[in-house]
Amino acid sequence: MNKIEKKLEEFISGELSEDDAKQIREELQKNPKLTKEKELRELIDNVIKEDKEVIDFRINLAKLSRESKKQKMSLPMKRKWYIAAASITVALASGASAFLILNNQSRPEDIFKVYYQTPKPIKIVRSGANFPGDTFNRDMQIYSDGNYDEASRRLIKYSSNPAARFYAAISYMEIGQYNNAESILSFIASNPSDLFYDQAQWYLGLCYLMNNKKQEAIDVFSRIAHSQNLYNDKAAQILSKLQ
Repeated sequence: MNKIEKKLEEFISGELSEDDAKQIREELQKNPKLTKEKELRELIDNVIKEDKEVIDFRINLAKLSRESKKQKMSLPMKRKWYIAAASITVALASGASAFLILNNQSRPEDIFKVYYQTPKPIKIVRSGANFPGDTFNRDMQIYSDGNYDEASRRLIKYSSNPAARFYAAISYMEIGQYNNAESILSFIASNPSDLFYDQAQWYLGLCYLMNNKKQEAIDVFSRIAHSQNLYNDKAAQILSKLQ
């Protein structure tokens, strides 16, 4: 994240000094791209205020951030808001790891079945922001209704919308088109500043399992397990079965 993006994040969260806040306001007046980024982040923050599950996560995240600061570690800025944007649950089926241990199943497809969970659809509300709007909302409703074949065709059309890209990939996974999903997720996972970067890495690893790319899956889950990715514990469990 560059300096101006970091300041924008702090500006939105009210952490900037008055002088720095003035600088950001001036930059917003002459930088339409930054303005759209601000609108998107504010929209996302507003969306999740009513989502108790995400609020609980942010509380835990703040605690983790404080602990990291004590150790002079820097927590990536996007951790403050990216999961809120997605409004995605990462609570996997309870007892999943126990299932694998007790049954000693390490086939990629068995691991996939235990750890894969369809992400919740993002919640978009009406606002003053110039965001995808009603068409995008309707297409996301198709995803929410479980019509993944139709959702994949619709969502893939929003080439510049990070949410649409991610949910198009998930739709492809839901209908068994893992090659298409892998292509999209690889693109997202190559950009650390993408809204869905961490989620994309996780689901990309699962795609690799279903595409019989064991080494690629090991590489992805290893990166996740050794990072502050929200899925790091689950990735470590999967690694123990693959290696």
